[in-house]
Amino acid sequence: MQRVFALLIVFTVISIFQPSANAHVSVVSTSPQYQSTIDTLPEQVVIGFNSPLIVLGSKKTNTLEVINPNLESVTLGDVKVDGSVISVALNQDGAVAGDYTVRYRVVSTDGHAVSGSYHFAISNGQPPAALAPAGIEEDHGFWHLHTLHTLEALLALALIAAWALYRSRFAPGK
Repeated sequence: MQRVFALLIVFTVISIFQPSANAHVSVVSTSPQYQSTIDTLPEQVVIGFNSPLIVLGSKKTNTLEVINPNLESVTLGDVKVDGSVISVALNQDGAVAGDYTVRYRVVSTDGHAVSGSYHFAISNGQPPAALAPAGIEEDHGFWHLHTLHTLEALLALALIAAWALYRSRFAPGK
């Protein structure tokens, strides 16, 4: 019985301290750049990531949408994925001055979905409008690896406590 507890403790400790890949895919470039003000609506929006994206046939695992100041989508056609770059064409008929929101959801080769958004503005010769707060917002979802590691640590503590209780009650006397 002692060997079983010892093996469980060793296995738990190894699983807690093994190296893990906590880094998810993240944005490395955007076109147009986030928080920029440009004169006219570009023909497409392009986002580059630090890891290749997964493409599963006709399933839409990666999405990219651009919303104009009238809260209308100006995306045109299908999203294109080329390695670690995602892009979509824009409908020039929806071009109006103001703040645009780019929303994305991508799945990288590590299997994790990441979604986020950023803003840029179109001036159309008018003074630049105030943009939303700076930065690219990313949402890694509720069930994150940190939660998993916390559960592993709690399991290890429970096993160590059970082993100590067992040893204190059933260990041979001195």
